Amino acid sequence: MEEFLAHELTIESITQKGLLILIIYAILEMAYLYFFKKYEGMKDYKQTTINFLFVIGMNIVVGALIGVISTASFSLLAFKNALFTTDLTYYWWIYGFLIYELFYWIQHWLAHKVRLIWCLHSPHHAPESMNMLVGFNHSFIEVIFYMPFFLGFMPSLLGVHPVIVLSIAVIDIIWGNLLHINEKVVPSGRYGLLEKILQTPSHHRVHHAQNVMYLDTNYNSMTLFWDWALGTLQPLREDEKVKYGITRNVKSDNFWDVQFGEFVLLAKDMWNASGILNKLNYLFQPPGWSHTRKHTGLVSELKKELKKD
Repeated sequence: MEEFLAHELTIESITQKGLLILIIYAILEMAYLYFFKKYEGMKDYKQTTINFLFVIGMNIVVGALIGVISTASFSLLAFKNALFTTDLTYYWWIYGFLIYELFYWIQHWLAHKVRLIWCLHSPHHAPESMNMLVGFNHSFIEVIFYMPFFLGFMPSLLGVHPVIVLSIAVIDIIWGNLLHINEKVVPSGRYGLLEKILQTPSHHRVHHAQNVMYLDTNYNSMTLFWDWALGTLQPLREDEKVKYGITRNVKSDNFWDVQFGEFVLLAKDMWNASGILNKLNYLFQPPGWSHTRKHTGLVSELKKELKKD
């Protein structure tokens, strides 16, 4: 326990410094785009800035009410009850990295395939442009509860040492946020040979696209391995320009619509559905599913139509 706390303090310090650098860069990027590039996507900054402050505020409120909930606390709790335990030997770091990335893929896949979870995740995809603040544009529930459970609790339940979990999480946070760098800063979004093994801005621009070809792809945030292994890898194509945003009409500069619009639509669909099973299905079926079988925006059907064309 004492060893873990010592490591946690070091990792927490690195995380704080890394986040501070990312936030400073995000502000500089915003200033650069506004003053030098006259960037047309500036309207999205209003919502992403408000959301960033809101998430920080909710973290403080939740921490005051029920204590600090974090990847570290979830990881430590799970490791005490793990199916088996590991140490900090190098091969366990490899194991830990693969397991962490697998659960990242799983939680991200679920966030696109289960409508209730999509309601939490959709704010991240709502902006119609890409910039560094989009990396921080999450639902507070997703940040405080959902992701720490999958990225802290689940890996450690499978024996990944909490120090390994937290170390990988720091890399994930920093690299994952850098994937949102604006096209005016890194136009191609490609990093040479790294493109073959790592998620890069070009891969993540694909993930944020509403183009049918690009929907529900590139779920990981560090390497390409699990996307490749599980069939969700999609490189950026030169003949298919990315169109950012989500498939419903959303006011991307409106905090309330971005954060809660999907919940409102879900509630309406459940209210109008007949029977308890149909109502529950709206919670767990993919976005676009309808109990009338007249699906609207169901990704699997959209991709079938694209193949026909």
